[in-house]
Amino acid sequence: MRSSNRETVPVGKVVGVHGIKGEIKVLPYGGLDFEWKTVYLKGKGSGSTCRVKRARAHKGAIIIELEGLQTRNDAERLVGLEVEVDRGSLPELPEGEYYYFQLMGMEVVADDGRALGKITNIFSTGSNDVLQAEGPFGEVLIPALEDTIVKVDISNGRLVIHMMEGLLPGEGER
Repeated sequence: MRSSNRETVPVGKVVGVHGIKGEIKVLPYGGLDFEWKTVYLKGKGSGSTCRVKRARAHKGAIIIELEGLQTRNDAERLVGLEVEVDRGSLPELPEGEYYYFQLMGMEVVADDGRALGKITNIFSTGSNDVLQAEGPFGEVLIPALEDTIVKVDISNGRLVIHMMEGLLPGEGER
């Protein structure tokens, strides 16, 4: 999505409302600790730009108060929309760390050369993230650990992993 010639990236989804004063509850795609100024809400065939009055972390989500939202009913209309921000508003990450949007859609290849598919989902288990790839072996769940991830090549959209026993569906069942 482009807005005012700026590149925007998805950072979360509106999953509910909070309180009665029009605050929305956003489930972030990964840890997003930055200053929320403007968000772009898209989905349901439309999009809108909203200024953020206040944002705070709350039980694994981000509670956001947007200008113009004053009631719970106003906020409820936004549930299900994707939240995007200007890419330039995100802080640089330390080497070896990536935003979810950078990994989504990447081609996953095992260090033995087997193509495993593309990353279709990323979720956190608390102790580590898990990358979900869909491809010729079906759904493959890859723990995002140093022992598993060999190389992340953002510019070429490729992730190389070390094949651990039991990683492929049906492996080890007999």
